Amino acid sequence: MKPALDAISALDLGGLSLLGNPWLDLALLLAAGVAAGVINAMAGGGSFLAIPVLVGLGLPASTANGTLRVSILAQNAILIGTFRRSGVRAPRSSLRLALPIIGGALLGAWLATLLDDRLFRPLVGALLLAWAVILVVKPQRFLHPPDEEREPTALTYLLALAVGLYGGFLQAGVGFPLLALLSGQLGYDLVRANSVKASLIFASTCVALPVFMLAGQVAWAPAIVLAAGTMLGAWLGARWQLEKGASVVRWFVLIMVAIAGVMMLWSALG
Repeated sequence: MKPALDAISALDLGGLSLLGNPWLDLALLLAAGVAAGVINAMAGGGSFLAIPVLVGLGLPASTANGTLRVSILAQNAILIGTFRRSGVRAPRSSLRLALPIIGGALLGAWLATLLDDRLFRPLVGALLLAWAVILVVKPQRFLHPPDEEREPTALTYLLALAVGLYGGFLQAGVGFPLLALLSGQLGYDLVRANSVKASLIFASTCVALPVFMLAGQVAWAPAIVLAAGTMLGAWLGARWQLEKGASVVRWFVLIMVAIAGVMMLWSALG
């Protein structure tokens, strides 16, 4: 036990600190990771908890945006495995959305690494403000899927490209447009939509993360700690919705839409 504690203590988040105590900083980052993992597994918006903690530790916003991707990759790997072991699998037709989402994510990540932090912050604020309006005004997009599943259309692929572009650029809140696309457009129930969402975000993060790594915008010490927390949170969130069904996911999405909308407005106006 002592070697493990010594290893964590030596990690010290790469010299970053928010609370002035390395153990408290580790605990805060782990807790934020667990909460973000649960939220992302159930709906989306967990990054609105993780990013402020990373920035509070002392990371530039652009580096926090890249660092976050390590935990996104890890938590969605856990989600995919958990859903598959429970028999919830992505339809083959939905996997065709991976190509436009991956292409958009690659472009979005590249654009994000080009921006100076002074430009990145106000642009993020504008994006968050736009999302806040959508979430507050049109929450029913996430809650009322069509009566039967549909095949993707040309519009679906175009929307998938836009979602991938946004996710590659910012990531925070990308679960909401994906749920709107998978549930509102294609008619998947919310548990099935979350399973597909995990696969698509995992695929897009596989191409986005190396872009941030090459740009030197990944801080590995906090990334690993955050990833450990989000993996546990993702497993808990997946088990919860598999046991309770789509009804609990529906309520969770409704609550997170409201919370995320307020948090986006606060961030954008701040």
